[in-house]
Amino acid sequence: MIRVRFFGSGNAFADGGRSHACIHITAPGVSLLLDCGGSALPALRRADVADSIDAIAVSHLHGDHFGGIPYLVVQQHFAGRTRPLTIGGPRDLLGRLRGAEQSLYPDFFGKRGQPQYEQRVLVLGADETAMGGARVSALPVRHVAESDPHGLRVQIGDTLIAYSGDATWSEHLPRVARGADLFICEATNWDVDEPAHVSYKTLFQNRAQLECKRIVLTHLGSTSLAHLADMELEYAVDGFELEV
Repeated sequence: MIRVRFFGSGNAFADGGRSHACIHITAPGVSLLLDCGGSALPALRRADVADSIDAIAVSHLHGDHFGGIPYLVVQQHFAGRTRPLTIGGPRDLLGRLRGAEQSLYPDFFGKRGQPQYEQRVLVLGADETAMGGARVSALPVRHVAESDPHGLRVQIGDTLIAYSGDATWSEHLPRVARGADLFICEATNWDVDEPAHVSYKTLFQNRAQLECKRIVLTHLGSTSLAHLADMELEYAVDGFELEV
């Protein structure tokens, strides 16, 4: 059984009081986060799952998707963690993490031997990479170019979970979703596409092109939240859980 838990289903502005992007995938031998936004740690602590996380796959380099990692790293140090934490994502992930660490906690990260456990930082690409008990690949999508945006594909046995990260509609999005048992897709806007984000109406109109078994929407902004009663596609809220 594969369990998917949404600890954060909001956009960068926390519209509707939702937390930043953070999705936990678990199965026997698997514990993987998809993104770890700036507000992720409190939800992970409330659910008592922070200690169980083996890896984090980052879709792109915006704070609401990777900004919570330094907080988690520090918390795990003081929790006594000894096993490695694997973090995979875009090519500049290591440099951006180091910059965030020095901005947030230079006194902690500047001391030798802190954190006391190994951080393994990997670059994800089209070829599958083993992490967190799963096999993860990353395909480019269209968002803010400076964030190096990718959609993620997570293979666990015969099951495929795909995740858009942040993306507007383009030919890339169906490639990320194709063949997925579950496609987790952003729907920041209700009916207006923009260069960085897709709308619900565009996703609904192009549902067949996605070629996935099930779609669950996340990263909902204010206009999408205002139309929840009108949505025919399934959507997540903070705390939502499902099995694949």
